[in-house]
Amino acid sequence: MDESTAAREERDRDIRALMALMEEGDLSALRFDDGNVKIELERNHGPLSQAALPLMAERVGRLLDARSEHGDVTTGAQSVPVAGNDSSVALVKSPLVGTFYVSPSPDEEPFVKVGQEVLTGQTLAIVEAMKMMNEITAPAPGIVTEVLAANGAQVEYDQVLFRIATQASA
Repeated sequence: MDESTAAREERDRDIRALMALMEEGDLSALRFDDGNVKIELERNHGPLSQAALPLMAERVGRLLDARSEHGDVTTGAQSVPVAGNDSSVALVKSPLVGTFYVSPSPDEEPFVKVGQEVLTGQTLAIVEAMKMMNEITAPAPGIVTEVLAANGAQVEYDQVLFRIATQASA
């Protein structure tokens, strides 16, 4: 077994331990930062089964590998700092034209609400375009301060959908 495989297996064990801690404490989110590695875990749906933990750990490991290979670049909704060099607020913009939805279905709770803390990559909303559901995700951790589009409204490319106060200001 080479060094990178051993390191990957150790990282996967550590992620599984964090996920087990989330399950044990019935936590919906967990942040870990040791100065070298930063991991944010979130659970929106029912509790994870023990069979799902290894699969999720592997997926998180692949995401971490991809981030390190691409210089910590994350993909998802576009965001830009607010004018005036205030980098503590991010505007989340629609990446396409479509119909904006705040929840997965009309009878379910919204993905997020104003005042809610969000993690990087957390689903904020969905934009439907040509029968395809496209998740709009948080570009950075922070607090949702505004939802700027109405549920069911038509949104345009580059239209601002959310304002998020990033951790620098939260």
